[in-house]
Amino acid sequence: MSPVGRALSVSVSVSVLCTLALFVACQRGPEASARATATPSASSTVAVPAAPPREPAAPASSAAASAPLPAPSAADGAGAPPPIEPLGKIYLQQFGAPLPPADLEFTLRSLAYFFPNEVVVLPSRPLPAAAYHPPRQRYRAEKILDRMVSETPEDAQVMVGLTTVDISTTKDDYEDWGILGLATVSGRECVISRFRAARGAKNDRHTRQRLAKVVVHEIGHTLGLSHCPEYGCLMEDGKGSVLTTDHELDFCRSCRAAVGARVLPRSGRLPWEPAAHLDGAP
Repeated sequence: MSPVGRALSVSVSVSVLCTLALFVACQRGPEASARATATPSASSTVAVPAAPPREPAAPASSAAASAPLPAPSAADGAGAPPPIEPLGKIYLQQFGAPLPPADLEFTLRSLAYFFPNEVVVLPSRPLPAAAYHPPRQRYRAEKILDRMVSETPEDAQVMVGLTTVDISTTKDDYEDWGILGLATVSGRECVISRFRAARGAKNDRHTRQRLAKVVVHEIGHTLGLSHCPEYGCLMEDGKGSVLTTDHELDFCRSCRAAVGARVLPRSGRLPWEPAAHLDGAP
């Protein structure tokens, strides 16, 4: 075949092949064609450009995640004020012969006026034999307190010992000093003598008012109150005399502010109004 004929034949063959390739591509559809174009052969090496950095995945519900959280409710417990510590109980423990019923009743009424605590009256029990002081025929207050400390209930705010006998302790140079009452260093236990409250009293009502005021005073110490310089405050320092109770009336404004709700607000007449020492009524 001449050179011109061979060239013509090759041209025709190439044209036929191109036509067939175009026909096959049309028959397989654009999707198949695209796949074939995108997939390299096993022997091909294709340089794939690095993918751009991806944004962090959003939460499943971006609207819910961006919405403000509802305010916590009281039922959740969040945002609620801290629970108030439960108040301890006030225990009254009589030693020896019990107090006259009117004295005990008045003391209970006075405690209910000032304090929200539950008051429990324990059965009267004998005075500790070890507390007896023969030279003056009275009882050592610190030894009564020793007995009380070993028996004070766990849920007590204060344990108040009440007795009708004379009590004493050592004070400065006096080995046996008669006292109205004595408390432990913690203030959780105290013992009070009706014998001393009755000294110089005008009548029985005067005695029971004095006794109740001393009990309220001692419980004030368990609330953290110190002696108060204000005249007429129930926390005034007795300075060794029961006579100061005669002009004491109420917790002063400063003492009330210091203890807050642990002392009830004043409501109506005080338990010792009118003051018994100002009249001659029994």
